[in-house]
Amino acid sequence: MKELLALLPETRRKLLLFLCEHRHDDRLQTIQHISEEVKLSFHTTREIVYEFASLGLVKVYEVGRVKIVVPTDKLKEVCEILEEGQAQ
Repeated sequence: MKELLALLPETRRKLLLFLCEHRHDDRLQTIQHISEEVKLSFHTTREIVYEFASLGLVKVYEVGRVKIVVPTDKLKEVCEILEEGQAQ
């Protein structure tokens, strides 16, 4: 799985690793907050988040004008596999 992660473009890899690191946080993650933390433009982050949403890795909820990104169980499984691969 680690090899597949290496094949991802840098922007997607950075975002995936960020989501994995913060998957257990109780703090709500907005697309704006994620883009600032990962140091990507808002538009790039939004595009990748919606791509991940179409893959079932995250769910995006609209609360007013803010979009909240919530990791799914599928993302948590992917993160666990990645962590196991790094431990070996």
